Amino acid sequence: MKTVMAVEWRKLWKRKISWLLFAILPMMAYASAVFCQKQNRALTPDVPQYTVAGNFPVMGLSEMLMTAFNLIAIVIAALIFTEEYRSGALRMALTRTKSFQQLVLAKFFVLAGFLFLYLAVYFLVCYGMGFALFSAPETYPQFYHHDRVTFFEGFIYNIKFYGLSFLTLISISSVIFFIAVISHTMTTALGASVGYLLICFAYPNVIQLFRPIAGEEIILKIFFTSIPMIQWEGITMMLAETPQHAEWMLGVLAGTFVLFQVLILIVTRKKDIFI
Repeated sequence: MKTVMAVEWRKLWKRKISWLLFAILPMMAYASAVFCQKQNRALTPDVPQYTVAGNFPVMGLSEMLMTAFNLIAIVIAALIFTEEYRSGALRMALTRTKSFQQLVLAKFFVLAGFLFLYLAVYFLVCYGMGFALFSAPETYPQFYHHDRVTFFEGFIYNIKFYGLSFLTLISISSVIFFIAVISHTMTTALGASVGYLLICFAYPNVIQLFRPIAGEEIILKIFFTSIPMIQWEGITMMLAETPQHAEWMLGVLAGTFVLFQVLILIVTRKKDIFI
């Protein structure tokens, strides 16, 4: 298994798109910084939305997590599975392992590893850019926290935020990877995955129309069955001084991950259909 993962990891870095994605990472962080600077002009430093060096890693990620990072997961998943199926490279990969499911699992671990590395580098870039472009007060307000936080407390918060962000990416990657596995063309894989994201963006807004009928609690639970909505608002709620709906959202993430991993195992039982 380790050998298969090592080979798949090296194959990923032989692709120009992998390096290109890392090349645009500083530009993503800078674009977030420019947006936050414009937003600061309309805010006062006593509100959590005001960006400073200490919270820019979170503010910068919140602008990119449910869009750019999800799209990156789609691209990498399509590359490491669907594109190999289309090009015939998957046949060669099958010679390295007796179990096709083992190969699929190795590819998913490679996807997860890439996303983890991407998040880690983005975290470091945002800290550097935060100190270069924003003020660095000793304390600053934090979302859903009554007291201001110190730089160290903010750093711990940022680590937790990125950890939960990684969990959301792993969960949504299970869905995306399943789509990549059952798709026989790059167009299908990319189109279906983007369609899934659009649905996840749309239905949480549609259900707001039924709030007077269903009630606040039910609507919130349905709202947070959408992983992009957890990325958008849910993570800050889970990290609140008094966590809100944390068990529900973690259950959604775990349930989605398990469900689609099982579906992947089911559809890959017979490797003949992929040869």
